[in-house]
Amino acid sequence: MGFLDFLGSLGRAIVGVWGLDPSVAQWFRGYPYAFEISITIAMLAGISTLLGNSVVLFLNRIRGWRFAVSLVINGISMVALFVAQAVVIAVIGYLVTGDRLSLANAARAVMLATAPLLFGFLELAPYVGPGIARVLQVWSLLALWVIVGVIYQVGYWPALLITGLGWGVMQGLSWALARPLTALGNGVWRALSGSPTLLTAQDILSGHQFMPVEFDFDVRAGTEGGQ
Repeated sequence: MGFLDFLGSLGRAIVGVWGLDPSVAQWFRGYPYAFEISITIAMLAGISTLLGNSVVLFLNRIRGWRFAVSLVINGISMVALFVAQAVVIAVIGYLVTGDRLSLANAARAVMLATAPLLFGFLELAPYVGPGIARVLQVWSLLALWVIVGVIYQVGYWPALLITGLGWGVMQGLSWALARPLTALGNGVWRALSGSPTLLTAQDILSGHQFMPVEFDFDVRAGTEGGQ
């Protein structure tokens, strides 16, 4: 397959997920390069989300290798999140339908559902950024609902049950692992920036990036310079 053909298929998959179109998910199910496309979508979504939060790193004067390390750690956390979601979907899907779904296919479904996160860069918008992040998460969850229905060949309600239980399990994990995950996130951010963070276990398991408690704005220097 040529590069232009790949881009065309990539665009078709992205637009189909944005529109929650089950026919596109059905086409994607038998597409020979589905795994490559799903990985590409997840990578682009991850980059966009990281860019949406990179302004926080600059405002906290994180430069050079610290900035690169922070982006790498955030990227690894998102990959780990995708793997965890894939395992949960595969296990719950088997319990609900009796059909075994390979981890690779489950991961492909989860990564495909991240297409709405391509708008993650919009999270840098002042005031509305957190709201946009929540909308994108709900949008991705709806996309996963549609995709789960296709890969398990079940109706909307069984697919909703699998997706809803998967979401519930992830929330349960965020509660059970709250202390170690929060301590890990706080430790990483403090090592990079020297400041505390608002990161919680729920943020880690929902794909949020490291966010500081407050920015170190030197307001007095600016006002003194203008006098």
